[in-house]
Amino acid sequence: MNLGKFLTHIGIAVVTVLATNLSLQASDLGPEVVLKATYLGLRQVDSTRSNPKVRWNVPNGVSSPCGRVSGSLYCTRNNTIYITNQHIQMAYRYGDAALAYILAHEYSHAAQTIGGFTPKNITKIELQADCLAGFYMGAMPNVTFDQQDIKQIAAIAYQVGDYEFNNRQHHGTPKQRAQAVLLGFQASQQNGIVACQIR
Repeated sequence: MNLGKFLTHIGIAVVTVLATNLSLQASDLGPEVVLKATYLGLRQVDSTRSNPKVRWNVPNGVSSPCGRVSGSLYCTRNNTIYITNQHIQMAYRYGDAALAYILAHEYSHAAQTIGGFTPKNITKIELQADCLAGFYMGAMPNVTFDQQDIKQIAAIAYQVGDYEFNNRQHHGTPKQRAQAVLLGFQASQQNGIVACQIR
């Protein structure tokens, strides 16, 4: 199933986000503005109070306490999120909301760690982080995500999915990843964070 058919199939129009202050729409905002606004919103919504530090525009190959950075990640050893310049560039192929998703996904790993609700395998961990990212973004009091933003987010989540079922690092199929983040958005307006519980 291609991305266009998938997005139509899932009915993104079902997700409606409450209007607030900053809108990630119309013309794209720069990475620093998007990351600062998203981080502020994440901290306002997150009940675990994980408060990780954020380093952005990090080149691949930089050393961290968790090893070499080869993509955006959350490092438990220093409670820091690393957002790579490569992932910033990839996000802007979709739009600024896609960058908000990358930060929200990594922030969700911090919340999983601090909150102690990490599932047992990598695929479930990643899908839960996608769901939590959607929930956090949908619940932010300072940022509005319109239908176009939500399509950008679903598109990048779909793009980063994989079919490497025999790989221990399998993060979920494209469809699973997009569905997880959309479930989180929907949960932020309906049944709450409990929708992201995965065992």
